[in-house]
Amino acid sequence: MLKVFKNIGPGIIVTSAFIGPGTVTLCILSGIQFGYSLIWCIIFSIIATCYLQEISSRLGIISRKGLSEIITDIDNSFIRKIAVLFIFLSLFIGNTAYESGNISGTSMGLETFIGSTSLYILNNEINLNPIFIGFILILIVGNGSYKVFEKFLVVLVSIMSLTFIFLAVISKPNISDLLNGLVPSVDDNNFIYVIGLIGTTVVPYNLFLHSYVSKNKWKNTKDYKNSLFDTIISIVIGGIISLSIIITSASVYTLSSPIEVQNAVELGNQLSPILGDFSKYFISIGLFCAGITSSITAPIATSYALSGIFKYKAKWEDPSFKKVSYTVIIIGVLFSSLSYKPIVIIKFAQFINGLFLPLIAGFLLWSINKRKIMGDFTNSSIYNLLGIIIIIISLLISYRSLILL
Repeated sequence: MLKVFKNIGPGIIVTSAFIGPGTVTLCILSGIQFGYSLIWCIIFSIIATCYLQEISSRLGIISRKGLSEIITDIDNSFIRKIAVLFIFLSLFIGNTAYESGNISGTSMGLETFIGSTSLYILNNEINLNPIFIGFILILIVGNGSYKVFEKFLVVLVSIMSLTFIFLAVISKPNISDLLNGLVPSVDDNNFIYVIGLIGTTVVPYNLFLHSYVSKNKWKNTKDYKNSLFDTIISIVIGGIISLSIIITSASVYTLSSPIEVQNAVELGNQLSPILGDFSKYFISIGLFCAGITSSITAPIATSYALSGIFKYKAKWEDPSFKKVSYTVIIIGVLFSSLSYKPIVIIKFAQFINGLFLPLIAGFLLWSINKRKIMGDFTNSSIYNLLGIIIIIISLLISYRSLILL
């Protein structure tokens, strides 16, 4: 059993990436607005994520290439250039937007413990907490290694899981209403939350990230079964975290004299009848872990993915790998420290996500079906049908994102 759990790694990195402040915030608001009724949406999202991430991991293990390397090997020069352009836009612009939201969420969780410090420069308020967080992130990227990174995220995801599961249990959910939430229901009121919950779970940059980290973790086709276990168990853990947040917010919001909750810290205050003065600290720990894990994975994922385009080594030791990560972190710190509202940054990140997700998912499905690359590990017809359904749903996400502009 211990040998099996030693193989967990790349999947946890994916989980740590999609369980960020955006996911926490959206799950809280979904629970408050619609109770347990959107639980089915999380379950669907986890199935879709398991599907796409399994393909991404298999692609890296079998082909010994990352997704961006395969795309840049497309024979048709016009299609290749268009594909490279979309990869760059979705990863660099999208991930810097995500990083701003991640650092803002991390700062929000940190403020519960150390407070907030600001400076005024030319009539602009500069929040110093994101700058401090960015400095720590740069130290981790500059002095870390993949193995240390992997173990660090396993610890943080474990803490985050235990925190949110504990909160869900002590919030005493109504079991009957919870089971009713397993029945899919979409209407004009909850549609934007349905799309949002899918969009915060099925994240485009994770498709690039997973192919690279799986290639580094596992060296031959015999390791594919280990990767499959890693992918499924890790992403299911992420789903349990999301479900726990919705259950907690839906349950707590039924307590006496509820207030309008805008973020995780305010939700913690709502738990005070159960946990007393420690309530906000429990939520803040979960929010901090969600923020810091995503804040690390977004720049690393960008470095891995862009290595295929700019032809540098997809290794932590490579100077170009570090420079790309530093750039994403610095831009994220810049926007999050200028006192922009975190929710605005998070919404912009979701727009970028929704815009590029169907394109990248389509490239992934195309790649996995090339026998020259995958040999006997291509998709079956039924498995491809499932992928097409997921891409159609991601097109709905993209369409909705454009409408919301």
